[in-house]
Amino acid sequence: MARDETARESESETSLLDRRSYLQLAGAAAASVAGLNAASSASSAASSTSDLVYEEFDESGYGDIFTNAWQQGTYDERVSDPVKDGSNALRVSFPEGSHYGMAAIYDPVDAGDLDSETTELYANAWVRFSSGFTGRTGKLPGPANIEPGGAKGGEPADGTNGWSARATFDGSPSNGVKIGYYTYHMDQGGTYGDHFWAATVPTGEWVKVGQYIKLNSVDGGSANADGQLKMWVNDELQLDKSGMRFTEDLSLGCNYWFNAYFGGSWTSPQDQSVYFDRWALSDTEMPDISGDGSSGGGDTTQGTPFELVADSGTEGLTYEFTVEGNVVKNTSAGDNSAEGNDSVTDNGDGTVTVSGAGGSGYGDAYYVDGTITSMKIDDSKWTLRYDGQEVSVADLVPSNPPTVKKFDVSKSNRLGGDRMFSVRWAASDADKDLDTVEVVVNDGSADVNFAVEDVSGKRASGWELFQFPTGSTMDVRLRVKDSSGNVTKRSQSVSL
Repeated sequence: MARDETARESESETSLLDRRSYLQLAGAAAASVAGLNAASSASSAASSTSDLVYEEFDESGYGDIFTNAWQQGTYDERVSDPVKDGSNALRVSFPEGSHYGMAAIYDPVDAGDLDSETTELYANAWVRFSSGFTGRTGKLPGPANIEPGGAKGGEPADGTNGWSARATFDGSPSNGVKIGYYTYHMDQGGTYGDHFWAATVPTGEWVKVGQYIKLNSVDGGSANADGQLKMWVNDELQLDKSGMRFTEDLSLGCNYWFNAYFGGSWTSPQDQSVYFDRWALSDTEMPDISGDGSSGGGDTTQGTPFELVADSGTEGLTYEFTVEGNVVKNTSAGDNSAEGNDSVTDNGDGTVTVSGAGGSGYGDAYYVDGTITSMKIDDSKWTLRYDGQEVSVADLVPSNPPTVKKFDVSKSNRLGGDRMFSVRWAASDADKDLDTVEVVVNDGSADVNFAVEDVSGKRASGWELFQFPTGSTMDVRLRVKDSSGNVTKRSQSVSL
């Protein structure tokens, strides 16, 4: 997701607040329907998140994510080495002569994360094959819906019995492991699923694997050949399959099959493993799982070093701070290393919240890539060092910028070849000097529509409605400004 910014308004910044002319779309329909309620009354404090799942495996209980599991908890476990980031990763083992592995399903509707089925799904994870990983093909996690009982195990997808697009591996290449998709789809070439290969990756190293599926459309009960399947490796698009037909029943929607299985009928030729860290799912955009791939810590390429050290003679001290951007634990800072009981929580809106504890001369260390927007700490009992310099909370936190309380982007009805989406927002300001709220729609190359509302006081909320052609992907940007010139921004993407 795009990183957000909180900053004082500069004279050189171009803003739609200074040019409120309507932006015409060339050759495409666009509409903005204001539905604003900018009164200074209390509004919902619920925050928006584009991530359905964001699992770092630092804490126990990751199995609670799954809505169904038939092989989980035996060959999978959290380990402290190797890790991509934080304190733990997930290791899934393939013992010699064994298939499993792991098999579990995440259904976003059954999990209560979506109110209705989605026909698009993004997945992102750091994946690592153990050194010397070898053997024939097998399955890895990927999107699927096998609820009707088919599209697996040699039962071809026929449009009514489900579909699957698990990732796959082939350990036979001498220079690494080949990865791609193992897909049961309506036009598959035989009894078993088709392999679509993306890239060969090294063993013993972390690689980022991104996945995207868009189910085909259905007209009159017939599947149209417009489904999509993509895979990225280390942010480079390596596979792009279009014109696919997965199903004639879109009411099934997209689930995610966290499957790690050796075979076919063959088994693992030796004891070996595959590791996962920072696994994330979204129905609106590719989740951000940034990090440099080092085991047990990081370096300054991940951000600015930030240390919090409790004074000697103290105990039970706590802290919390929020960053617009990203924070990575520094697990290589000796006695001040951030540990498993320190948390970095992705709020799903471009911000992360960090919390921890210290005492008796001990503390924690992080890399901060962004702006610290708030901090709860008694800095009379802590020493704070940012980029090697001793600082105070006042040095780190800007003076009361606006706070975005809600930023929800939701797709709604189709109108012919167009689809509408709504933007609901809520903002507050501790200084009670809110000034302007701006919602901008960008097609990836230019701003194509916007709405601006003058607000005041401590709280404001409202909504906007936009209409664009089906199939478009739009960046939606929220910008809240107070009368002191402080600006808080958020952004999300929506695929129509």
